[in-house]
Amino acid sequence: MPFFNDSDELGTVMKELWVTIADDSKISSPLLDSKLIVRFHYKEPDGQITIDCSDGENMVIEWGDCVKQPVVEMFMQADVAHKFWMGQVNVPMYLLNGKMVAKGPVNKALALLPAIKPAFKKYPSVVRTTLNRDL
Repeated sequence: MPFFNDSDELGTVMKELWVTIADDSKISSPLLDSKLIVRFHYKEPDGQITIDCSDGENMVIEWGDCVKQPVVEMFMQADVAHKFWMGQVNVPMYLLNGKMVAKGPVNKALALLPAIKPAFKKYPSVVRTTLNRDL
């Protein structure tokens, strides 16, 4: 059974998670320094979120269609994203076996993984707060 019941749940969790990340300068500073625009495409349920750090000052988070051209795009099942934020995904292995697909300069995105790791600890509370359920 998938973790997210529908696209609304997926969007609610991902938006709140990224707002939480944006509010934590220890996590957001390296992302802003990268000046990347990253779009995550999810399936089952479907959705997409764009994280725009291009101005280096503010992180702009957009759920759904976005006119900004991403530098990096990541494609995955929503359950893979859930496992990622739980700290259960080896990204290079998932890329190799096709569970995650990346377009663009993947090395730039992979370089940001250490900066994002502290958000793994925030994810369970975001899920509890937004969906009112435990993991």
